[in-house]
Amino acid sequence: MKERTGIILLLILYGVGITSLMVNDLRSVVLPLSPYTLLLSFLILMTSFRWKSSLVWVAVLVFLVGFTAEWLGVHKGWLFGSYSYGSNLGPKIARVPIIIGVNWAMLTVVTGAVAAAFIKRPWVIVVVAALLMTGLDYFMEPVAVENEYWFWRGEKIPLYNYICWFLVALLTQGINVGISKTKANNTTWVLFFSLILFFVIQFYF
Repeated sequence: MKERTGIILLLILYGVGITSLMVNDLRSVVLPLSPYTLLLSFLILMTSFRWKSSLVWVAVLVFLVGFTAEWLGVHKGWLFGSYSYGSNLGPKIARVPIIIGVNWAMLTVVTGAVAAAFIKRPWVIVVVAALLMTGLDYFMEPVAVENEYWFWRGEKIPLYNYICWFLVALLTQGINVGISKTKANNTTWVLFFSLILFFVIQFYF
């Protein structure tokens, strides 16, 4: 019953989100709600696994790794390229939205679980899941700029960004698989495809 409720909530969240963002008059209302959508998605995902202690550790560690990587990117330009965050991802610490660490944790758990559903060797799971994360980022980047989540200097997304995404994803997936190799459940699949549809539809339309 709890899993079904979570799945229904995810379908409503992303269905309404995708539809609303296609209507210009609604974009200014919906976009500031993005961090809350991400947080609720993350909580639904974690609840579907009954907050396993190992998975909580994964989430905490990946949050720290992802947030640190973004801090280095924003302040030093060492990772991803030259970019800055807008206001639609909510409160920031040192110019980095808090929710961005949650997003790294959520994407790591989701793609890791999807890869583990088909693959047994841990190192292959790490690589495939990191590739899935990078592939999702390919569609996410231009949509994020359009939605004013973040901005690239010169308005050009560098190849370096995707290289860094893959390398950081390898690290977060290594943490994920090393501590808690979780296989996908129904909630994971719904969230995974909801995220793909959310960004791919906006990418093309």
